[in-house]
Amino acid sequence: MWSRFRQSRTRPVANAPADAARLEEAFEQGRREGAREERRRHRHPVRNLLVGVTALAGVGILATAAWYGSFGRGGEVVDARLAVAADRAEPTVRAAVDEAGAALREAGRDLQNETDDSGLDTTPRDEL
Repeated sequence: MWSRFRQSRTRPVANAPADAARLEEAFEQGRREGAREERRRHRHPVRNLLVGVTALAGVGILATAAWYGSFGRGGEVVDARLAVAADRAEPTVRAAVDEAGAALREAGRDLQNETDDSGLDTTPRDEL
């Protein structure tokens, strides 16, 4: 019975190269799986962007609260600045939408004129 406890728990030296190859193969497989998992975890750039913007907004609000001495006064300042930004942005956005609509209408007219001028027979089939 005591002889069992005295036995060496290491493997024989003859198996060492085979074990090293298997160990290297297992390491490479684990490295590939780890890289695949890392890509899967960081795959959504839009989500990451939203998290970053939200974090920056939170830091900005905390800094404003610290600057003005309270969350109440800091919130008032943030609300006032957001209202001013919204008032300034509305006409700009409306003008951009109007310009985009005009450009699309013009492109549609140009395309229709090119199709009519191309010499293709545009008469309906039932009139032939």
